[in-house]
Amino acid sequence: MNSVTLPYPFADRMQSLLKDSFPDYLASFEKPAVKAFHLNTARTEHSVFYAWIQSHRDLLAADQLKGTGICLSAAEGIGHHPLHHAGVLYSQDPSAQLVLDGVEITGDMRILDLCAAPGGKTSQLARAVDGGSGVVVANEPHPARSQILLGNMERMGYRNVCVISLDPSEIAMLYPEYFDLVLVDAPCSGEGMFRKYPESISEWSLENVAHCQDRGRDILRSAVSCLRPGGRLIYSTCTYATEENEDQVHFLQNEFGLEMIPAPASVQKYALETDPGCYRCYPHLYPGEGQFMAYLQKPGIPEEITLPGRTKNSFTALSAKERSAFEELFGIPAASFPLYSWRSRIIALPFTLPRIPARNVSCLGVTVMEWDEKRKRYIPHHQFFSAYGNLLPQKLDYAPEDPDLLQFLCGAELMAPEQFRKGHAAICCLGASAGGVRIAGGRMKNLYPKGLREHT
Repeated sequence: MNSVTLPYPFADRMQSLLKDSFPDYLASFEKPAVKAFHLNTARTEHSVFYAWIQSHRDLLAADQLKGTGICLSAAEGIGHHPLHHAGVLYSQDPSAQLVLDGVEITGDMRILDLCAAPGGKTSQLARAVDGGSGVVVANEPHPARSQILLGNMERMGYRNVCVISLDPSEIAMLYPEYFDLVLVDAPCSGEGMFRKYPESISEWSLENVAHCQDRGRDILRSAVSCLRPGGRLIYSTCTYATEENEDQVHFLQNEFGLEMIPAPASVQKYALETDPGCYRCYPHLYPGEGQFMAYLQKPGIPEEITLPGRTKNSFTALSAKERSAFEELFGIPAASFPLYSWRSRIIALPFTLPRIPARNVSCLGVTVMEWDEKRKRYIPHHQFFSAYGNLLPQKLDYAPEDPDLLQFLCGAELMAPEQFRKGHAAICCLGASAGGVRIAGGRMKNLYPKGLREHT
């Protein structure tokens, strides 16, 4: 191996794990990291996307990994592609995607993603409940990473997500035995990312592995407390350390009596089973980086859940003035959406969450519009255009390669169609809304957030 030097204790541990295939693992460092994405079918149908890509592989080279929903891509700069802006694509390592690929999720499920940033797995979960009555509570304790998570959820246009930033122990007190499914994609020593991020090799140590194990157990204790009887817990990391993987699963079994359940068919097909119910991806065996995954169930019979204590929420029904403001902005009846007033903003809330944290809630459903105290009026929010823009009576649907769409993503104003009246409209791509515009004087004033715009 020429380009990467692995620290001796780590290399020795990997040789013990992999035995005869260790040289193949070392050789994988000479190959580039694999690019991939998943498709947001809550906004665009498979058939629409694949019909477009069949004749545009020069613009987005991609193929579905046979037998899974994972798309491998040879394209550069997916994060700048119009379909990324429109929330149709989420760039994500294929091994990370495999954790949830094929997991059975229904639209009415209550799901907790306890360590959610940057949001790839959250996106997979939210896609499954979007349009139903279920909810994904996506938690990221670190404030800066929580904002990245929020931005990705807004871009993807998911409607059934609540983004919070709390310590897992606080969530355990708020939602005891409440969730049907809990995902713990635990913070770890990151050994599986060494090929993708070689700079992280210098940060590796046995002490950090032990620290991550201790931290992970604290998180898992909270996860089990949040899980209802009969509920499922999915545990994953992007490391190879047995202390952070199989040992944690044994901890769940021995300490809480959790039971192993069968992994999804795609996991059983593509990943290596290292312990009953425990699976690993290695870069020399699967097109992606290192990943560990295990699937467990809490014993007991599911019962109707009533959270103890007061469950007072801070959102209220819209006033007549607020309904009027909404209809004037968007030209559509307010009764068409599950609208509520919450903290000086109007939100669309298609799910029921009996208890809202008193602090550190950055997203509850979809932010529709916010009150501008300076201008004394409501201002439409980008998240509403992402989530519901394709339902507006005024919208334009561009092909991903249309120059006008690129101009919009760069912040330019566009000419409005003659039939458009004063108000607001959505700019869509393959049926998914990328953002909004304000119609005035025959022009479409660009409302795409400045921080998201392209610069070329």
